[in-house]
Amino acid sequence: MNRTSPMMEQYKNIKAQHPDKLLMFQVGDFYEFFYEDARTAAREMDIALTSRDTGSENPIPLAGVPIHAADTYLNKLLGKGFKVVICEQVESSSQAKGLVRREITRILTPGTIIDPEMLEESRNNYLVTLIKNESSYGLAAVDVSTGDFQITEQSGEDAWEIIIDEVNRLQPSEILCSSPELELLSNYLSKSNGGCLTSSLQSIPTGPVARELITAQWGEAIWDDLSLDHYPRAVSAAAAVITYLELLQQIPSGKSHFHHLDLYFINKNMIIDMITSRNLELTQSLREGGKRGSLLGLLDNCLTGMGRRLFRRWIEQPLVNLVLINKRLDSVEELLTKPIQRRALRKKLEEIFDLERFCSKLSFERVNARDLVSLKNTLKEIELLREKICELESELLRDTAVGIPSFDDLICTLEKALVEDPPLAIKEGGLFKPGYNSEVDRLKQISSETNKLLLEFESSERQRTGIKSLRVGYNRNFGYFIEITRSNLNLVPENYHRKQTLVNAERFSTEELLEMEEEITGARDKLAGLEYELFEDLRREVGNYTDQLLKASFEIAKIDSLQGLAESAERFNFSRPLFSENNVMHIVKSRHPVVEQLSAERFVPNDIIIDNKNYILIITGPNMAGKSTYIRSTALIAIMAQMGSFVPAERAELPLFDRLFARVGASDDLSRGHSTFMVEMQETAAILKEATANSLIILDEIGRGTSTYDGMSIARSVIEYLSRKIKAKTLFSTHYHELTNLENELEGIKNYTIAVKEKGKDVIFLRQVIPGKADKSYGINVARLAGVPMEVLIRAETILNELELASSKASEHQLSLLPMVSEPVLDHLKELEAAEIIRELDLNRMTPLEALQKMYELQKQLMEEDNESEQEGAG
Repeated sequence: MNRTSPMMEQYKNIKAQHPDKLLMFQVGDFYEFFYEDARTAAREMDIALTSRDTGSENPIPLAGVPIHAADTYLNKLLGKGFKVVICEQVESSSQAKGLVRREITRILTPGTIIDPEMLEESRNNYLVTLIKNESSYGLAAVDVSTGDFQITEQSGEDAWEIIIDEVNRLQPSEILCSSPELELLSNYLSKSNGGCLTSSLQSIPTGPVARELITAQWGEAIWDDLSLDHYPRAVSAAAAVITYLELLQQIPSGKSHFHHLDLYFINKNMIIDMITSRNLELTQSLREGGKRGSLLGLLDNCLTGMGRRLFRRWIEQPLVNLVLINKRLDSVEELLTKPIQRRALRKKLEEIFDLERFCSKLSFERVNARDLVSLKNTLKEIELLREKICELESELLRDTAVGIPSFDDLICTLEKALVEDPPLAIKEGGLFKPGYNSEVDRLKQISSETNKLLLEFESSERQRTGIKSLRVGYNRNFGYFIEITRSNLNLVPENYHRKQTLVNAERFSTEELLEMEEEITGARDKLAGLEYELFEDLRREVGNYTDQLLKASFEIAKIDSLQGLAESAERFNFSRPLFSENNVMHIVKSRHPVVEQLSAERFVPNDIIIDNKNYILIITGPNMAGKSTYIRSTALIAIMAQMGSFVPAERAELPLFDRLFARVGASDDLSRGHSTFMVEMQETAAILKEATANSLIILDEIGRGTSTYDGMSIARSVIEYLSRKIKAKTLFSTHYHELTNLENELEGIKNYTIAVKEKGKDVIFLRQVIPGKADKSYGINVARLAGVPMEVLIRAETILNELELASSKASEHQLSLLPMVSEPVLDHLKELEAAEIIRELDLNRMTPLEALQKMYELQKQLMEEDNESEQEGAG
């Protein structure tokens, strides 16, 4: 029978407390996984699976990683949605009496990581809690790495859709929700969030319990300050996430780690749903899925981690308050017109580290001496940064300078305390400067003098023994020793006691050396212990500045974001937008900011005019001509203007938009059993349901996912609804040229097209948007440009000519095929039983091309029959 070792008993007891998590168990210099955890870890981290107790009947599966490389492996596990418990040795093997004591020091989940090295600098790492009660939803979003804690509540008919859009905007790493919503949630998450960890809440605090949890974090005043009695769902969501974090030991004792509780309302900013954000490629490109190729990738010129995270929020949540927008624009304009001052700011910002995430590590006492030295250097740069900002005049920039606290006292404290290049470990001494603490100085003096005595001892022993190569050394395992080469072993005195045998030497000790070692070790241990105590005191003292540090972090993030916008304005030749009082959108020489920079060809700018008279633009033109680029650029300019950015145009005058919708392109959602057309119709339905007269709507090729007549009918009906019911500013691109007739039939519609120049069978896209409508689709010309084989192109032209000929003989009423056939022909069809063929046609599933092709075949058949009849009659 195999007997379990004491260490494995210890492992099993700790693992039993966390059966749903992987346990990283420290054994010396390694973290080890055992049993099923080992199999999982080996598979997911691509490391070797071995075994412990290989000589026994049932060896224990084992996988291990070195402690110095643990973060790399942890990232892999957390990135794949695992929860991990870290159990560390809290005493050395030399101190232990029997089994080494081990304790859980961290419990990590994808949404509770605090180490900056394990996180993406430019985005928050959110843990989201979502709860429901009847038709109301509460949401809490927490970034443990920054102390950011936000809550909101939504009720009403559209609450679920709005909350899901918000979850997708936050892009959480982990979601907790009440059980009934788990399945729904997984269905609605966008592809970018589909891999996040979702768990069911075990309990949802309400009433007095929830209130107690919240006031314990932020004090009693928070309740009335935010009127939390009116938001019970948001309160429950906040309380639930606090409970979860306490369970994971992710809320430090003492002062709250979360610097403030932010109750926000989704409609206080321009609302951009997840479909629109994806279609406009605001924060990630559709093709590569990364930052490059997105609006964020182009405009983000921030130099600090907190600045990059704030800037992302500015793009995702443009303002609707004109006063705040203009304050940002004033600051950007001043920084743009003062490039010397802006470059000086950028130079200082480059030297400032991530204060927000530093404060999180500080709260959890995971800051070392090097971190505090980096803090000191950052605070010095902040002082200089504030001086530079005070030279500027715009209100928002001056407010940020006033909002940055002074850190003179803290800088002075850190300057006096720590050496400039302290060791990474904080328990081995060497942290403090001379003069900081008299006892530290005394113990260092003892160590220094003892080292001198060791050198004297070595010299005297060489003389006494006559062994010139004799040396005194030290290592952790054997302490101090006298090393003598084998060739001199005959000279070793009798008072030398053998300590260790090497290949080419022997190591010895003496009573005198042992006494010296005891004195040295005692002084060293006392010194290391004292320095660690002093460092903990210093760290707590720095912790008292947490609120001021976070305040500075927030103000610096604003400065960083504003200078980044000014940098973009200069680099890409943007201009300041104006906001119209008469609801007019007039943009002169607009450009698509991203396409302009990434395209190999010269970008052709265009004008955009939408007013109260012409508020729906129907844009026709061939594929590849630039319709989609034109309408997307309009949407991006509106977003940029309301986030406080200059815009890619010679001049831009815009209204304030409450919402922005962009239905561009189409994609299947096979996981939910939805076709391209179904997704298109769902997105269109949401727009018609939620848009207001103050919204901007971008619609690209509505109706193309079904048969032409169905699609054309839907597209026309959508335009009619927008014209008569909503009256929102709309750019509607389409291949249905018949829709251009609506300009003369409905209010508010204006036709535009993309100018095209024909040169023989080739076509040149001029990229110029002009009033009017397209008269051709140029499909075969585009196919030629795309490199379709000539044989296919020639055949396509033949078929097109035949179809156009057949179509020219059809009735003006294009929605019915039967009137295209004359009565005599129908009589003849009956004789040939061709009527049965027409009867069996499924027009709803046929494209116009297929329908006309079928009519052409029937016509050809009938003409052949007529010719045969005439020949027979003539005979």
